[in-house]
Amino acid sequence: MHKIITTVAIASIATTAFAQNAPNLKGNIKDGSNSEGLPGVTVSVFEAGKTTSTLNALTDIDGNFEFTLKPGNYKIVIESMGYQSKEITDITIAEGASMPAVNVVMSESKSTELNEVVVSSSMKKETVNALFTMQKNAASVSDGISAEAIKRSPDRNTADVLKRVSGTTIQDNKFVIIRGLSDRYNTALVDDAVLPSTEPNRKAFSFDIIPSAVIDNIIITKAGTPDLPADFAGGVINVLTKEVPEENFNNISIGTGYNTVSTFKDFKTGYKSSTDFLGFDNGRKLPKNFPTVKEAGGFLTPAQSASYLNMLNNDFSVQTRSALPMMNLQAGLGRVYRLGNGRKFGFFGALNYNHSENIRPNVLRQYDDYNYTDNVYNYSTTLGGVVNMGYYYGKSKIGLKTLYNRNFDDNFMYREGLNIGRGTDIRYYAFDLVQKALFKTTLNGEHQLAGQSKINWLLSYNYISNNQPDQKKLSYGYNNAEQAYVADLGTLGKANNRMFSKLGESIINANINYSKPVNLFEKSTLKTGLFGQYRTRDFSNRYVGATTSDQSVLKNGIQDLFSPTNINNQIYDFRDQTGPGDAYTAQSSTSGAYAMLDNKFTDKLRLVWGARLEAYKIDLSTVEKKYVDQFWWDVLPSANLTYALTEKTNLRASYFKSLARPELREMALMSYYDYELNANINGNPNLKRTTINNFDLKYEYFPTGGEILSASVFYKDFSNPIENYLYGSNSAYDITPMNFPNARNIGVELEIRKKLGFLGSDFLNNFTFYANVALINSKVTLDKTRYINGIASDSRPLAGQSPYMINTSLSYRSPNSKLNLTAMYNVIGQRIYLVGDGRFGDVYEMPRNLLDFQVAYNLSERSELKLNVKDILSSPYRFYFDQDSDSKFTGSAFKDGSMQANKDWILQQYRPGTTLSLTYSYKF
Repeated sequence: MHKIITTVAIASIATTAFAQNAPNLKGNIKDGSNSEGLPGVTVSVFEAGKTTSTLNALTDIDGNFEFTLKPGNYKIVIESMGYQSKEITDITIAEGASMPAVNVVMSESKSTELNEVVVSSSMKKETVNALFTMQKNAASVSDGISAEAIKRSPDRNTADVLKRVSGTTIQDNKFVIIRGLSDRYNTALVDDAVLPSTEPNRKAFSFDIIPSAVIDNIIITKAGTPDLPADFAGGVINVLTKEVPEENFNNISIGTGYNTVSTFKDFKTGYKSSTDFLGFDNGRKLPKNFPTVKEAGGFLTPAQSASYLNMLNNDFSVQTRSALPMMNLQAGLGRVYRLGNGRKFGFFGALNYNHSENIRPNVLRQYDDYNYTDNVYNYSTTLGGVVNMGYYYGKSKIGLKTLYNRNFDDNFMYREGLNIGRGTDIRYYAFDLVQKALFKTTLNGEHQLAGQSKINWLLSYNYISNNQPDQKKLSYGYNNAEQAYVADLGTLGKANNRMFSKLGESIINANINYSKPVNLFEKSTLKTGLFGQYRTRDFSNRYVGATTSDQSVLKNGIQDLFSPTNINNQIYDFRDQTGPGDAYTAQSSTSGAYAMLDNKFTDKLRLVWGARLEAYKIDLSTVEKKYVDQFWWDVLPSANLTYALTEKTNLRASYFKSLARPELREMALMSYYDYELNANINGNPNLKRTTINNFDLKYEYFPTGGEILSASVFYKDFSNPIENYLYGSNSAYDITPMNFPNARNIGVELEIRKKLGFLGSDFLNNFTFYANVALINSKVTLDKTRYINGIASDSRPLAGQSPYMINTSLSYRSPNSKLNLTAMYNVIGQRIYLVGDGRFGDVYEMPRNLLDFQVAYNLSERSELKLNVKDILSSPYRFYFDQDSDSKFTGSAFKDGSMQANKDWILQQYRPGTTLSLTYSYKF
């Protein structure tokens, strides 16, 4: 304890010392033509009424400058060769008060005269102008969300944040859909480094793994440029985490939450280890000395079966208690050390912990020969941290960003209902712990060379794990003769066994980029680069279980079925069902180069164009043979044309060619049983890559800084799109990815962000209205007519695509900035979840209205209180089989104990409840 107190005291003294010497005037200088930071710009500080500068400094490689000044009134003069000089007035330094950053945009000089007139501007006006210019001068069609907007939302993770971005929606509360295109058509980056998939069965990044507190901003680029990865059609999502702080800080926040259908309700759970609350399992995984597949797969004596079974955790008991309120804790600190001669070192660190116990009650499933009700209990813990460091020296900077986060989701599902085909009431139990972890570290550098040339480089390592250490599944059927529920252990299948699953994937990324101004047209920049990525994955499923014919034991309740007494009586026959196709290894490599020109023909007309070459190699093998050995290479051109109609309006047009490659698991020739869907998830080693031609046209108007009014039209043409195909017969079905011949996607996006003061009231100027609406039509052309229950069709919409999306919000900020109120609404049109055929119709996800609200109040300069109300309407989730092929839900086919022909089935339907949370934050 003495050491802890001493450490805290030293840290407090150090913080105070640094705070006393912290600069109180900071700012950033950007090039007005491309919004990039300008290094080496001279910034001179003048006291009011004096003609001799007090201090002078040069901006760093990002265009930043800072001064430590005594209280008083000042102006600054900014000068750089080739740019019009600027004078910023009305700068007041007050004793002990924080000073907003001075953000300045520089315009190129239009005169060859040496004594060109200096442009004068106030600090407030120039800061607004800088924000306006950054939006207006983006190279391509893009959208984003800032740290400030994230702070005003109720969002705790990146998936929730992304719901607020124009044209973006979230599937399953974690996967991104942009412009109505499913996750396979989007690419995820963190700090410019490509991330691996977090899911074993699809190309998708689970964005709920990144806490919102570490985000600086998010940029979604919807129109490709040669310096971006090519495997996207919807968008490239780049999550930029916080860098070196501008000043020292410490903060901590603590919060709790309540869900209307979960908190304090009966919560059922299976085995719990002592470290579950920290997000680490301790007691479920296979022992290290457990027999191999070969050892356990042959003939076993009763004694061997008992011995192997006793090595496993056989606790099948179900405990019931009240669900605890949500809990979240966050702590962060930042330090910056000014080393003199323009050198600076700093770091940002944060820890994040969240725990929740949620219930999905009364999940209705009425399809095929099933009429079930599920209750799903999720015990979830998230633990993570981030450490970012940066060093600035001369005209260079080097950064190291490291992120670690792990999600621990322990799920228990209890199902009961009627199996119509068997004429039997059933009880089904599933215990399923899913542990996901992400480790990412990125080393990058940027260096200013002679003549405004720049070179930047990046080296990153990412590791994803997704493990299910002991998925236990067991069913009971009602036996009329026994007048009791009897365990289905006469035979062993994938619906009635134990699975131990491991996935580990590594990605190494490296790239180097060089940009140089060239003497072409009014202003041009040449940018070239080399890049490479190497990806490896190891995946394995181990299936084991036990059978018995002892009827007296089979009537035992689930908690007693595998008791030590029963096992040691040697009544069980241990079986290992693992096959050679239940594990695979995969390697892929992507390498290539690009070249692009940013041509400014006039002060109104700009063209960013070039091409990217990508070579892709993939190998995938099981223990028996290599199933995939593919090599693809592609030349991918792009062009982004921007014409400034006026100083506040742009007209953009773009074309780019892009790709969508099959995910590793999709090409693996293996099958996985999904107990919730009651389906086998298969792979297809014959998948081809998808190629897409993308066209965009966008009009955007920026009334003032932070405001926008835009309208865009886009068209996408797909060759060989990949979609999950659902088929089967009797009471089982399979889901397999397949290529379809071609598809097209056409849509319109509208966006507005506007303060309401234009309605004639100063009070209304404190309100900001935001809305984006997307209307999309897509069509997949089938190579042959399909028949669903006798109904023919030769086309359908793209899977995962919604015909419309609406995001809107209304926020209020009080004049003293102490009170912030935000209401947010989101809805998407119904979309295909699975593509059907034969006796199965397309599975649609129906629209649901999502309404959120937040109140944030600054109790003081150091403390803040937030109240969030999420999913106020608690609209139902509903996924249904469109058995009558009319693309709408017309009511369940289940009636009077049987399924009616040509009526819709319900895959799942439930209400999630409303969540209220309260968070207190303190800075010191």
